[in-house]
Amino acid sequence: MKKITSYLALAAVAMAFIACSDDTEPKADYPTNHDFLNIPVMANQTIVLETAGSVDFTLSQPDYGVAIVPDYALQISLDPSFEKLPSEIASVAPLVYSAENERAYYQLPVSSQSVSFAASAKDIADGISAMLGYDDIEQYKGREDKCYTGPLYCRVLSTIPTANPGTYDKYSILSNVVTLATVIGYPTVRQPGWIYLVGAPEGWVGPTPANAEHYKDWMLFESKDGIDSKIYHGTFDIPAGKFQFRFYTLLDNWEDNSWGPQKDDAPVAIKMTDGVFSGDIMEGKGSFDIADWAGGWVKMTVNLKAKNVTFKAVSGPDAE
Repeated sequence: MKKITSYLALAAVAMAFIACSDDTEPKADYPTNHDFLNIPVMANQTIVLETAGSVDFTLSQPDYGVAIVPDYALQISLDPSFEKLPSEIASVAPLVYSAENERAYYQLPVSSQSVSFAASAKDIADGISAMLGYDDIEQYKGREDKCYTGPLYCRVLSTIPTANPGTYDKYSILSNVVTLATVIGYPTVRQPGWIYLVGAPEGWVGPTPANAEHYKDWMLFESKDGIDSKIYHGTFDIPAGKFQFRFYTLLDNWEDNSWGPQKDDAPVAIKMTDGVFSGDIMEGKGSFDIADWAGGWVKMTVNLKAKNVTFKAVSGPDAE
């Protein structure tokens, strides 16, 4: 359900239609017709999310009055009103569940600009878990039988870009609700991704599956509100003379999945200025190296999407 790049030109046209000045009303109409989500072909079938792959949806464009390309985001709920977690379902939630942390609905993390799209079954299963109160896969241990089975209610949020933030909500509209009669979930939770620091601070232990326990203390994580951002954060105590390392996205072997300052397997000297270093990172086996490092805590941000890193000397693990 990735955004379709072929619609970019039309999106630019949309901006022109709805852009407004102080004395000019937007040319697009504020939508009023909610009935634009079609009943899925699989609506009356049993959908086993662990094996389904995806669920197909189709819709018609809301009545904006002009040819534009909205963003469509799928929202799901265990309640047809999208207002609460039904009491009869709370019994399948984890032990940590409480009324304070319930989620009435869940919006899938990716959107589409197409009126025909496939929603990831994994994303749907993650959403069901979130609504039941699960926020860690460990909570499912011994409770695998508490996965959800029952109807799932779906709707679509349609939004379009607007030059005036004050009119954004007026151009947003929720569709009608359609029902998937029987959906079977499975233990899955959408959690932040991670990478590993591999090098002198941890002893150059091999980045292999057998050493996963060792590397638990050398992981950088995405933030909870930055899942799939490919931006990882971690703070580590780097001993004196041990500032030499690179990063691995997977514990598999020495040769693959490594990121550093260069492709060649050799250290690259770097220097902090006022306690901060910023530089590029690429796929390769080069290592970041400060030969005269005196020791201390370092806060690291590794952005594998923008391909850059920031290292900041700090006073402790919780320092900003």
